[in-house]
Amino acid sequence: MRVLVLTAMYPTPERPAFGSFVREQVESLRNAGVEVEVLTFDGGSSLRNYLQAGRALRARLKAGRFDIVHAHYGLTGLPARMQFTCPVVLTYHGSDILGEVGPTGRYSRAGRFKVMLSKALGSVVTERIIVAERMRTRLWKATVIPMGVDLDLFQPRSRSEARKALGLDPARKYVLFVANPDNRCKRFDIADAAVRILAADDPDVEILPVYKATHDQVAQYMNASNVLVMTSDHEGSPCVVKEALASSLPIVSVDCGDVRERISGVDGCYLCDRDPRAVAARLREALLFVGPTNGREHVEAISLPNTARLTIGVFEKALRRSGR
Repeated sequence: MRVLVLTAMYPTPERPAFGSFVREQVESLRNAGVEVEVLTFDGGSSLRNYLQAGRALRARLKAGRFDIVHAHYGLTGLPARMQFTCPVVLTYHGSDILGEVGPTGRYSRAGRFKVMLSKALGSVVTERIIVAERMRTRLWKATVIPMGVDLDLFQPRSRSEARKALGLDPARKYVLFVANPDNRCKRFDIADAAVRILAADDPDVEILPVYKATHDQVAQYMNASNVLVMTSDHEGSPCVVKEALASSLPIVSVDCGDVRERISGVDGCYLCDRDPRAVAARLREALLFVGPTNGREHVEAISLPNTARLTIGVFEKALRRSGR
């Protein structure tokens, strides 16, 4: 089977963590015996970029024989469907179906338009994948396949060695925030205010924003930290939570995306209200938690090999539907 992946989310030297989950899926498919080529483009905010991507896709299909086009993110269904020589599988990642939260904390008009267009594109592709069960109510006839977790990369390792490698203080209590603080949707202001509340009583507590690191470095930061915090206004199925579970790292999160489902029954992991005082209270509990969490066993089912097999099953279904 030969698959052409079309995506506007893929790591670059300038943004080494951007779309790393897409790259991991590509590698897992290759490891499963699928021939995969990747066509990336800059999505930006211009429709012209998507039209250019459609032309580039048609040229690539003419140059080589492919069985499937796999597009990542709802709007990428537009360039993917600018051809009818290959069946299209479209994976939705969250905001393309659930909407985008603007600077005011409310769902934006632009986001609602993208949702409408993404849903419409879903009606003209061959098969649809969504990454979280909660997205099923927004999209018809879709298969739920979370983005997989690299259990070899994300696993419990020595905290002291990770801190030494990263140049971190061995005595401090680090609250890990894996997102760009300038991204309003991630609500760094809440996480930062919560840590400041804790630091008033314990000056060793420090928030650790990580957003320019490679994926390998993110794994190190998880081993080096005491707890992961997530305070986003909006998420789909955040990979960072699944990676923290695989690393046996305690988690404090607001109820967003599929976090409630992921951390249910995991010791040392807590849900809280989207309020600095509530976040601080749960962080205090997490910092007192002794020993690794049992989170790893909760994500074994969504290892990269397992999710690759499920994705190949959708590819095969698309081929049968198209009579290929």
